[in-house]
Amino acid sequence: SNNSKWVAVKVKGKVGYTQGKYITIANGATASATTMSKGQSVVNYAKRFLGNPYRWGGTSLTNGADCSGFVQSIYSNFGYSIPRTATTQYAFGRKIAVEEAQAGDLLFYSYYGEIEHVALYTGEGTIVHASTEETGIIETPMDYGGYPSHAVRIIE
Repeated sequence: SNNSKWVAVKVKGKVGYTQGKYITIANGATASATTMSKGQSVVNYAKRFLGNPYRWGGTSLTNGADCSGFVQSIYSNFGYSIPRTATTQYAFGRKIAVEEAQAGDLLFYSYYGEIEHVALYTGEGTIVHASTEETGIIETPMDYGGYPSHAVRIIE
């Protein structure tokens, strides 16, 4: 049901999120247009930073972040405190099959058996990630640079 879905609520110009079951709609209006999963809210927020710079060791969404710093800062906006590096982020979340990934889940990329990169899955076959210094923060197909080796869900 839509009751457990997260709904964007605008009050005095600020947007917050709450579960549908806490909202009463007056005058026969509907909330369906604004209803989205919290994972989708995370993805929508992350897309605001497309085009911003990549910076190794960085965690700034505007001045530069690396792959795991980007993911950490996006999640921190929603009140989640997750570890700093891709390998510790993988250890932190609940492991799921890559095929089960939904909007907001983290996809991990391994080279020579070691996790080297993390990206935010959009739910639509693409990822938003701080890729390289040349590209910055971009949206690409999920198999850009190889197929993801692991997936993790932060939002339950």
